[in-house]
Amino acid sequence: MRIIIFSDVHANLEALAALHQVEKPPDALFFLGDMVGYGPDPAACVGWTRAYATHVVRGDHDDATATGAEFGSPPELRDLAIATREHTLRQLNARDLAYLAKLPTTIQVELSGTKFFLAHGSPREPSTRLFDFATMSENALRAELEGVDADVILLGHTHVPAIRKVGDKYLVNPGSLGQPRHGLPSATFAVWEDGSLRIHHIDYDPKPTMNKISLMPLDPEIAERLKEILEKGM
Repeated sequence: MRIIIFSDVHANLEALAALHQVEKPPDALFFLGDMVGYGPDPAACVGWTRAYATHVVRGDHDDATATGAEFGSPPELRDLAIATREHTLRQLNARDLAYLAKLPTTIQVELSGTKFFLAHGSPREPSTRLFDFATMSENALRAELEGVDADVILLGHTHVPAIRKVGDKYLVNPGSLGQPRHGLPSATFAVWEDGSLRIHHIDYDPKPTMNKISLMPLDPEIAERLKEILEKGM
């Protein structure tokens, strides 16, 4: 069985198209939240995810857009999140917003004898917490994961890909497909195939998305920062 795991598309349709081009249809497609926010094409990205993803959890941008809740963005990026929310709301219809608002914050699913747990942020605070498990001590991680009945724990939100094993559990962050922040502009996602886990990179062209950001009704400094993240991955 082959499962594609991706997260944090952030209204970047070109990144989704790149994933569609490089990967054949998997047995399952897990999305870990944040279809919208920051980027120019929220409606198209919501439509794509609804059409293709088999299991979807709600991210903080999905929640903030649909319900008016606070963003879980890092402090240095919160102004970007707030500045692009109005654009996102203008693009989405009532059906899109209702879909985002009703998404679960966690999902537990068993496929081929493997138990998966899906959340956007952390197991304890699924929608908002920036949970950087790659740098935590093993004792802290064990405490954090207590009570999570899963073999593979899938989390997004940090935009930085990572895989770590703690005891008999694997923790996986596929990074961000639509707004990489790992120091490179490559879109990232993860693949689980018959018990093997791997991070994949796609070297796609972000310039069409950057050009669309230039046309969004944003303060020039906000637009330049959004384009810089796509260009540099940081």
